[in-house]
Amino acid sequence: MNSLFPNGMFPELDIYIKSIIYDEMRKHAFNEPLPDIEQDEIWSLQKAASVIGVSTQTLAKMLLRGEIVGVKPGRKWKLTKHNVAKYLNRKSS
Repeated sequence: MNSLFPNGMFPELDIYIKSIIYDEMRKHAFNEPLPDIEQDEIWSLQKAASVIGVSTQTLAKMLLRGEIVGVKPGRKWKLTKHNVAKYLNRKSS
């Protein structure tokens, strides 16, 4: 793999980022295949909270603790339908 930075700048950071990417890929390699993000529905915090059956405040705390996967690209949380279903399946088993 080539350097992530132009002209090989920041070699230590380059190695660190590549190790994180490798670790994440290795985690997923032993689990189910990743969903097609282009086909998955993107849900708001409110929608996901209503499906899970918790308040939006509780869901936000769950996201911060890493109990469920979501992203916060700006001021609002976004979750995928796949990750909500994965959480519910894990919770029920």
